[in-house]
Amino acid sequence: MRISPDGKTINRSKKAIRKSIQEKRDGLAPESRLNKSHIIARRFLGLKEYRKSGKILAYFPFRSEIDTRVIIKEALRQGKIVALPKVNKKRLDLYYINSLSRSLEPGKYDIMEPIPSECTRALPGEMDLVITPGVGFDHEMNRLGYGGGFYDRLLREIPFHIPRVALAFDLQIVDRIPVSEHDLKVNILITESVIRGTEK
Repeated sequence: MRISPDGKTINRSKKAIRKSIQEKRDGLAPESRLNKSHIIARRFLGLKEYRKSGKILAYFPFRSEIDTRVIIKEALRQGKIVALPKVNKKRLDLYYINSLSRSLEPGKYDIMEPIPSECTRALPGEMDLVITPGVGFDHEMNRLGYGGGFYDRLLREIPFHIPRVALAFDLQIVDRIPVSEHDLKVNILITESVIRGTEK
């Protein structure tokens, strides 16, 4: 008989995995991080899900995350509508942006966020495609977040049929992430060497 781990055990495991991955990701040389980010961006921009989309939820890169600015700039250049999140207490509010240089300002946690007076409010259900951040992922498409629960809450507001794409470096993929019932998977996972969850 298999006994499921309790919540405390899961949280301890998540914390240890999160710390290990973040240390490895922080250790990437800036040039390597940028080169890998460009490879991943090209893979994302080639997705049929991206080509068919009109409205995209993205996020601004923080610390050693993949540089998503390439994707945001290209999507705006192609005339797609791009939304970014803004922290509002325990939740994320979404806003459509017009420019990375004019629509954003430092927000909570020093992450660049939309300026409400310069942007238009967006609703989660309006998106055609969601780029989902995460510290780590496994081969079953499970996601390990940063521990604040912001995206867990947001993803529950987004209809299940809307594709959720995760962008990660190879080093962020682990064999198994411990999950709870409320944890949501991603549909597509892209690294510098592989694309999972979509037709080639």
